[in-house]
Amino acid sequence: YYKHVYYHVVSHDDAEKKLRQADHQAGTFLIRDSESKPGQNYILSLSDGSNIKYYRIYTQNSKYYMTTHVQFDSLNDLVHHYMMEADGLPCSLTVPIFKQVNIPIAMSIELKISKSSIKFFQCINAGQFGETWKGDCKDKGPVIIKTNIATNIVQETFLEEANILKKLNHKNIISLYGACTESYPFYIVTEPINGSLKDYLTTNNPTPAELVAITIQVTDGMMYLGEQDYIHCDLRAENILLGDHNTVKIANFHLARHLNGNKYWIAKKKDKLAKKWTAPEGYTLNRLSIKSDVWSFGILLWELVSKGKEPYPGMTDEEVKEAVSKGYHMPIPRDCPEPFKLLMMNCWKQNEYERPNFIHIFNILYLRNK
Repeated sequence: YYKHVYYHVVSHDDAEKKLRQADHQAGTFLIRDSESKPGQNYILSLSDGSNIKYYRIYTQNSKYYMTTHVQFDSLNDLVHHYMMEADGLPCSLTVPIFKQVNIPIAMSIELKISKSSIKFFQCINAGQFGETWKGDCKDKGPVIIKTNIATNIVQETFLEEANILKKLNHKNIISLYGACTESYPFYIVTEPINGSLKDYLTTNNPTPAELVAITIQVTDGMMYLGEQDYIHCDLRAENILLGDHNTVKIANFHLARHLNGNKYWIAKKKDKLAKKWTAPEGYTLNRLSIKSDVWSFGILLWELVSKGKEPYPGMTDEEVKEAVSKGYHMPIPRDCPEPFKLLMMNCWKQNEYERPNFIHIFNILYLRNK
């Protein structure tokens, strides 16, 4: 398959034909080579719901742009940007013209969802592991749709997340409704949520009691994951979603691994770990365990107390990696409420066997909340 699911090797006329072939929603698009400057410029063909518009994408000095005031390091970054906001286009980008492929996934019949039954409303997050949308699904109502339109993640890896979610059933883990796998791009469809914990922290001022209540739910979900022999490997505020009444839903299982009875998962160089949340053994030994998730949980506590700030302020990912490998951890925030202060200190023990387990953490939080 092509590197980008939105990139087609077609002429201007063929691009227009593809966009007019079906009743596409506003924002349907494809990107192709410029016929006048192939290999140098690209053309974005975009349907606004009634008409098809064309925009030239320039490449210069390893940058991609349609207007010079906003430039990007890659086509993926450009697509991400215009998914999140129209920024001068008649509408934001939604979905690319499908590419027919056949990469089957072992998904039971009741979990198969047709692309024609899905509508995309708003892109609420776009990053290296995919895009997350609020949308609607026929017979199910409001849903969250996750896709990898603008990532370089292979489809099999992306669909592993659906395979993991279909095996999990817990009130504090996002529920899988189904998946669309008949053509590029593939979609994972889950229950609706209101937004991420990170967004909630930065736009609200939750009380310590509310933070403890949220943390108890995260811990409950992580206890269940451990019982199922899974590790999450990317536990952070951005990957915690909130439903009605601040019901926690642990999500984004793109890095999750089943340990198959082993104590550790050995990470490979190609595995893109979230460096500011990774435990020291992830750097020094390339291995992760449920106790590595406990370290990440400590970083999550710091995010809660700091109201959603980026961990290790002022430090780059590489600086964090080097410092944490040598025994560094962030200072405890001033005026940090208990029990978060003690929990952070214990979650950040350099030796993983000295860190508490999630059952112990849950008991401390639960007793505190009584």
